[in-house]
Amino acid sequence: LQQAAEVSQLRGARVITAEDILFLMRKDKKKMKRLLKYMVFRDYKSKILKSIDDEEALETDKFSSSSVNKRQKLAHDFLSSIDQTGDFLALFDDDDVDEVKQERLELSFIQRAEKQTRMMDCAQYTEFCESRQLSFSKKASKFREWLDCTSLEVKPNAVAMEILSYLAYETVAQLVDLALLVKQDMTAKAGDPFSHAISAAYMQYHNATAESAAACGLEAQNDAIQPAHIREAIRRYSHKVGPLSPFTVRNNRAIKSYIYNLREV
Repeated sequence: LQQAAEVSQLRGARVITAEDILFLMRKDKKKMKRLLKYMVFRDYKSKILKSIDDEEALETDKFSSSSVNKRQKLAHDFLSSIDQTGDFLALFDDDDVDEVKQERLELSFIQRAEKQTRMMDCAQYTEFCESRQLSFSKKASKFREWLDCTSLEVKPNAVAMEILSYLAYETVAQLVDLALLVKQDMTAKAGDPFSHAISAAYMQYHNATAESAAACGLEAQNDAIQPAHIREAIRRYSHKVGPLSPFTVRNNRAIKSYIYNLREV
């Protein structure tokens, strides 16, 4: 958000727009492709919601008109203005499967969701389904408040906020995956010669958390992700990457590695 504000000010704009964020992500074409697909999806969703009672509005020719694909047109116009090689525009027609994203979705649904819902009753399953539908965009005002946009000279517009909520959602998803791996690593395994090689920072924080919980009469939840797991996940991976760390090329190998390792969680 801070970087987008700087870009916006450099071009003399009054608000942070989608173009500012696209400009920041231009060096990572894989993550750019994901974002473009998300923007197309948002166009389709907005169009369907507006024409839910009008069957004629769902005809194919109208479905592809530029008047109802404002996000896609916005991204296309901007990327074409900075595209010197044709690589950016090619992303719009690239139908290759995003293997990392696809495998993450499959693992999330097949392994986690199935395992979590196996012993649920109807009430618990209903609550579980509602929780899975939550996003940052549904509570846009609270998300904007959390971003603390008041400290910025320029504020993000509606489309920029949609993109920021998407990036936040992706970041949280990756943090949860990493925290699950940390949780697995921190579980003592009989016969593991490396079980003693645990971060001192993690142990210190974990012990302090346990003592605090015990003092308050709280019982630790062994199956739940703890703050210590998230802090350790951030410690392990944040030093390897720079700004927009979950969305840079340099993190692709780390991301793919922990996705494959999730099979063992």
